[in-house]
Amino acid sequence: MESAVVEGLRLFGVDEIEAHVYLTLLNCGAETVSELVTLTGMTRADVHAALNRLLEKRMIEVSIEYPTKYDAMPIETALDATILKQAYHLRQMERSKQGLVELVTHQISTRPN
Repeated sequence: MESAVVEGLRLFGVDEIEAHVYLTLLNCGAETVSELVTLTGMTRADVHAALNRLLEKRMIEVSIEYPTKYDAMPIETALDATILKQAYHLRQMERSKQGLVELVTHQISTRPN
């Protein structure tokens, strides 16, 4: 079951380490880095890196309390955030496409033979 979820999350740009940290947070609720290290068996550096990437993807949130705790966004919310981010990048690419095509076409047509 978990391996199917990890594979599914890969389609959304989530690597295996991120997936395990995210699933741990979904299952256990808000945890500190130390608690996540214990629960996942991963190194502290790997957990920190995964948390930073998951925060960037808006799949988790961070508390303002001390010690800092991390919590998973609901799966549907997390996946929607990823879809919206990808859609934004696709729109940017679409807007840039015509200008780039024109620039390259102009460079090719003005190139000396």
